[in-house]
Amino acid sequence: MNEILASIIFILSVAFLLFGLRNIASICSSVLYSSGIRISGPGKHDSEKNYRKIGITKIIINKWRTRKKVLIIIILFVLILCVYLLSRNFIFSLFISVCLGIYIFDLLSSLEEKRKDLLNNQLIEFLNNMAVMLKAGNTIRAIFKSSASLFKEPLGDYLKETATELELNFTLDEALDKFSQKCGSREADLLVSTLKINNKIGGDLIPVIDNVAESIRYNLKLKSKIRTMSIQSRYSGSIISIFPVIVLILMFIFKKESVIGYFSTGIGIILLIIGGIMEIAGIIIIKKITDISR
Repeated sequence: MNEILASIIFILSVAFLLFGLRNIASICSSVLYSSGIRISGPGKHDSEKNYRKIGITKIIINKWRTRKKVLIIIILFVLILCVYLLSRNFIFSLFISVCLGIYIFDLLSSLEEKRKDLLNNQLIEFLNNMAVMLKAGNTIRAIFKSSASLFKEPLGDYLKETATELELNFTLDEALDKFSQKCGSREADLLVSTLKINNKIGGDLIPVIDNVAESIRYNLKLKSKIRTMSIQSRYSGSIISIFPVIVLILMFIFKKESVIGYFSTGIGIILLIIGGIMEIAGIIIIKKITDISR
C-alpha cells in the first residue's frame, strides 16, 4: 500500500509540475504577444492538428456537451469511491472528491471552449465561402451540401450530417436547428437564426452574411483579448484555491493515521464540514470571478 501511495503522490507531483510549467509558458507567450513580439510556437493549424489527433479528447468533449449531468455523477462517484477505499472516511472522501471534481469539470469546460474556438474560426471561413457561392447563384441547401467536404472537423462533421439530413428531405429549418444543436455555440446560433429569418422573409442575404462574419470575428478578438488580460489572475486563483486541498492530501499520505483519527472525532468532523464548505465555496467564487472570458 505504501508503494502505491508513493507512486500516486509522485505522479501527482509531476502532473502539477507540468501544469505549472505550461501555465508559465502560456503567460509568457501572452505577454510577448501583447507586446508585439512574435515567438515560434503552435499556431492555428498546429492546434487543429492536435485536436484531431486525440480521439479520446473529442469523445470526452462530446459526452460532456450531451451528457453533462450524467458525466458529473459518474466522475464524482468514482472519485468518492477511490478516496473512500483509501481513507475509510466518507466525509473526508466527499470533501476531497468534490474539490478535485470541480477542477476536472473546469478542465472539461476548457476543452469545450477550445473546440468552440476552433469551430468559430471555421464558421468565419464557411461564411466567406457562403458569400462567394451565393454570388455565384447557389442556394443554401446546395451550399451546405457542397461545403461538407471542404472543411475538417469539427465543422466538417456537422456540415456532413446536415447535408445528409437535407438529402433525406428534412426541411431547411429542421436541418438548421439540428446543425445549431450540434455546434453548441452562440455564433452558430446567430448564423442559423439569420438563415431562418431570411428563408421566411427573403431579401439579399450576402450583406447579412458579411455582417454575421464580421460580428463573429469581432467576438473572437474580444474573447482572445479578455483571456490574455485575465490569464495571470485565472492561474493565480486556481493555484491559491487548490493549495489547501493539496496540503490535506499530502498530510493524508504521510500522516494517514493522525489525519483519519482526527477527522473521526466529533470536533474533527465538525471542523472538516465547516472547512470543506468554506473551501468549496471559495473555489467556486474564485472561478466565477476569474472565468470572465467564458
